[in-house]
Amino acid sequence: ALGRPPEGLGPERIARRLRSRPLQHCLLPGRGLLSDDTEHTAMIARALSESGGDVERFTRSFARQLKRWVVGLPPGIGFATLRGALRLLFGVRPGQSGVPSAGNGPAMRAAIVGVCAKSDDHLVDLVRASTRITHSDPRAEDGAIVVARLARQLASTRLDPSIIDEIRDDDFRARVRHAWTGEYGGFDEYRASAGYDNGVSGFIVHTVPAAIFCALQTSAGVRSAFERAIRLGGDTDTTAAIVGGLLGARHGASGLPPDWIAGVRDWPVSTATLWDLATALFSGRPPPPQRWIAALPRNLGVTALLFAHVTLRLFGR
Repeated sequence: ALGRPPEGLGPERIARRLRSRPLQHCLLPGRGLLSDDTEHTAMIARALSESGGDVERFTRSFARQLKRWVVGLPPGIGFATLRGALRLLFGVRPGQSGVPSAGNGPAMRAAIVGVCAKSDDHLVDLVRASTRITHSDPRAEDGAIVVARLARQLASTRLDPSIIDEIRDDDFRARVRHAWTGEYGGFDEYRASAGYDNGVSGFIVHTVPAAIFCALQTSAGVRSAFERAIRLGGDTDTTAAIVGGLLGARHGASGLPPDWIAGVRDWPVSTATLWDLATALFSGRPPPPQRWIAALPRNLGVTALLFAHVTLRLFGR
């Protein structure tokens, strides 16, 4: 929600905005709306709850929700995720519906799997199933697995960078390692060295290292980590959402800024329904009802609001 208003802006313009006011919700006056990243995490949580962790049932549940979600015309949907969801709608099996793309979709919904998986093997199976529904590029799978494994480690407070070694792409592996170790130095040095002068792209090889850097190399606290993720620019909602998933694994809900959470106003998915879903997942109870049809009028309204927001940018807002 915090990362959605500045999405697509460069770091310099975001820095000018933050000099005039602190990081806060501003899509509506003092209020924020959930992004597709949060909706994906909610779908994964529901699939975990409905399936009890069984991988085949999890896959069917997530695929079913993804088809309903795309029918609701969600704003901001990634092109690869859209293609994968449409393939599902036209009858392609979930394991074969993914398209050749290394976009951010699988990573933005992976952290919760790391916290809920019963073992590392179970984690890999769940992330692989979640990824291949929309993305078939091995880098998308590796990026999502790293996020899930790091979330699992943060929840147990024991970090082991050896998980980086299993990333198959050399450039991707090097970027994650440098972000993890902080070899770039401070924030400005990292941004320049990582090539984020125009912001973080929607490419998982760029986004996952950026999120890891913000989550691990911030000693000033949760607010600073989120602000760094947004200051990087570009795909700010996804970078901040991954950071949020990692910090949530480390600190729990009570460790997140309550004023930011209270500032989210949305429907039919709200902070209240997310809390109910999390409670059901934790307790083993059935998840709350899903009002997926109601998403269509909401999404049409949000699309109009985002169009107005982008129009204001043209006037320097």
